[in-house]
Amino acid sequence: MIYESEISTGDVSISGCFSSYLHTDTFESGNLRVAGAMKDFFYDIRSVTGQRAIKLSTNGQTLLQEIPITGATPNYIDYQVNTGDFFIKGGEANIADRSELYFDSSTPVKSSDILTYNVITGGNFVGTGDFGLSLKSGISGEWENSNFTDFNFFLNGQKVYSGVGIGVSAGTDGVHYIPSFGTAVGVGGIVTNDNKDRFKYTAYRKEDRVTSITGDGGDVFSDTGFIEGRTIFYINGLQQLQNNYLELYTGVVMIKSGVPALLSGGLPVITQTNSLTL
Repeated sequence: MIYESEISTGDVSISGCFSSYLHTDTFESGNLRVAGAMKDFFYDIRSVTGQRAIKLSTNGQTLLQEIPITGATPNYIDYQVNTGDFFIKGGEANIADRSELYFDSSTPVKSSDILTYNVITGGNFVGTGDFGLSLKSGISGEWENSNFTDFNFFLNGQKVYSGVGIGVSAGTDGVHYIPSFGTAVGVGGIVTNDNKDRFKYTAYRKEDRVTSITGDGGDVFSDTGFIEGRTIFYINGLQQLQNNYLELYTGVVMIKSGVPALLSGGLPVITQTNSLTL
């Protein structure tokens, strides 16, 4: 298995601060649950400021949001998306309709699914039908001087890790780099000339002050520390629910119930009175 943690630490000098100036006012923008009723799903409209600001996952698979094409007829507005998996309505709709998520007919979403979302500010980008050149074209149209490492990449909604399924050619910054999901650059990609039309490549610009840790072990430790509740965790590219994992920063790797312990000082200090594995 491959594990990845995206850890939003805030400012390195002011742990846990909430500041719009430092771009750390994001305590309530990640791991948010979507409310569902029958086959309808609703998000908190107060948390989103645009029609391309949601990174939504259903059962761990990340879906692509698209700004819909609209067409007006008497007493009716028609909405259409091309490559997106879902969309939300804009100011032309009433507030009740704007708080609902609308899915493309090909998106496999059912009432029993668990949906979560993260609010994003850098936008998303999509490419299809090749090894990644079309994705690069979309990125450079908005972020011409971006770097390859400025983005998180997904293949058909599954997070792809650099070095395991995605590579880069022709440099790594500005207009030079080209993300590649194929086998040509020797990164173990699964996209070939024969199957390339079956895949959709997406990229999300990384948020400020986010540390990513990738590895083959579930337990990770960041030397920058972290703030509880601001970690997005993936296993084999699928986002995990926050209640499926523990966030510990005390150095304890195993917890035993019923053992008295004293926590004191700046960093937690554990006084062992019985048996506690550290």
